[in-house]
Amino acid sequence: MFIKFKFNLIIILMTFAIIGCITNVSENNNRNYDLYSKIMCPVCDGQTIGESQASISNDMKNIIDLQISEGKTDKEILVYFEERYGTEILASPPSEGVNIVVWIAPIILLTSAFIIFLSWLRHSTKRQVQ
Repeated sequence: MFIKFKFNLIIILMTFAIIGCITNVSENNNRNYDLYSKIMCPVCDGQTIGESQASISNDMKNIIDLQISEGKTDKEILVYFEERYGTEILASPPSEGVNIVVWIAPIILLTSAFIIFLSWLRHSTKRQVQ
């Protein structure tokens, strides 16, 4: 009876160990794909390395996989590629320095267009009333 209990306990512990390994692999794959979508292909027009089939994209994916297995953070990996290819390699530009204009300009333009539209609408309704 004690042997049967030990056997069942070993089976249960092995099951949890296997599930833990599978979950870790799944999390790393999600992390890989997330990073693939944050880095642009240097030779493709408007494609991330996740979308591209170019050989350089595959090489970059392998570098990401290797760096993740070495325990590097997402930020460290993105900085690695940014140092080698410049900020153009990032799918979304950093929101600091001169690049802040890229983030703020659409908001300013849309707000200005809305204010101009409201002003035009108010003046056109005043003319119709008179």
